Amino acid sequence: MLKRLTGSGISLLLGAMLSMAYHPASAEMLVVVSAEAPFTHLTNSDLKDVYLGRRSLIVNGLQVVPLDMTEGAATRSEFYARYTGQTPAQIKAHWARQIFTGRGQPPQALANSRAVVERLVSDVKALGYIDSAFFDERLRVVTIE
Repeated sequence: MLKRLTGSGISLLLGAMLSMAYHPASAEMLVVVSAEAPFTHLTNSDLKDVYLGRRSLIVNGLQVVPLDMTEGAATRSEFYARYTGQTPAQIKAHWARQIFTGRGQPPQALANSRAVVERLVSDVKALGYIDSAFFDERLRVVTIE
């Protein structure tokens, strides 16, 4: 069989095998707040409730302002799958119901991790999620329990 493969056929076969073996490391998603924020821990339930508009106060009555990313962002899909167990379509439907019934508005959506970081450092009440590549000393990671 190898005798029948041409030079380009062998190249294609080797390329396919190498691409299966190569998996680039994807950046990790982090839930973060400003380094000046008065909290660094949240329960998964609290985080879910904040991002689904069920509450804006957490432990000790602290107010939290959730920041989101625009639809289609991979980090957004990962965040909602991990912490709410919902798909982007389910989140969109949830907020459509909330808006229609007058129960709430979705979190402010920012274009990317860089925009989330800039907003976080200017507001100690803000809570967001970012690609770990954008983490710096102005932020603290929130432990989700």
